[in-house]
Amino acid sequence: MLIAYIDEVGEPGAFVSYDHAKFKTSPVFGYAGFVVPEERVHEFSRQVMQTKREFFSFLHPTDNYIPTWERKGAELFQKGAMERTKGRREILALRDLLEKLPSAGGSLFYFVREKAIGTPGQVWGSAAGSPETRSRIEERTLQCLAETINRLCTHADYKNQNILLFQDMINESQRKAQVARSYANIYARMKEHQEMRRILEAPAYIDSDLSSNIQCADWIAALIGRACNYQLNPSSPYAWVGDTFREQLRGSFTYESTLQFHARGIENIRHSELLSHSRPFLKASPQLSEDDRRKLQLIHAKASAPIALEIRQTHSEKSTYDQ
Repeated sequence: MLIAYIDEVGEPGAFVSYDHAKFKTSPVFGYAGFVVPEERVHEFSRQVMQTKREFFSFLHPTDNYIPTWERKGAELFQKGAMERTKGRREILALRDLLEKLPSAGGSLFYFVREKAIGTPGQVWGSAAGSPETRSRIEERTLQCLAETINRLCTHADYKNQNILLFQDMINESQRKAQVARSYANIYARMKEHQEMRRILEAPAYIDSDLSSNIQCADWIAALIGRACNYQLNPSSPYAWVGDTFREQLRGSFTYESTLQFHARGIENIRHSELLSHSRPFLKASPQLSEDDRRKLQLIHAKASAPIALEIRQTHSEKSTYDQ
């Protein structure tokens, strides 16, 4: 059996630009983490714990280490992390950890979807903070989680293994909605997609301060988020992420790992290509004036209208695989 640990990449709310006053957090949303055979879970967890010891060695001696302490991925992957001695030590310790994953029979995984560019009014025709906008944000989360499950099931089927999925704890109302949607997606697809039989239950939720492997998924999600920033942001300060991890993680991702563009007419980015220098999105995007950029933003938002219709349809739609 395979065990998967995932965490959110970015956040599901609206995005306009990196310099927008309000909607600037992340142009993508999805999930990332890792998959490992059940018989290697404890071994890898010990390796994660040892990495945590290295992270916190500057604060406490080893014999006074508190295992529930966390180092959040967002803090780990700060802009100038590699320019500081402590930050560089932590990043290289994480790289050494992830480099060991394939030898444990594991793989890195991500499914990240570019969001339609625009304010909630432009994309969904609703005001920020309104019940309609909150509903659309929740639906975006559920769609990405369903597609993540689909792709992990495909990976498990390729490995001829069953799979269980764990993710970081969220609030109770979100958890119930995600579990219900996950079961609906799994059972609705089983008839035509036999790989869905590989997952034994809907995702389970664990507090990251109690699970070293969930914390590791958080670090991976942060890594993927920064790599997406480099791919989509012309002035990204995260070129160092690909430079640091590219060679060591080449071939470590599942085949199903994908950065999926929204209405771009270009090939999606897959597996370790996310860490490459190529940046196909930027090569295909002309340099625009502010006025032209806002006009294109409106066009891009309107292109999400079919997605809005799809939200209202049954949740048994087929996977959006693009391989």
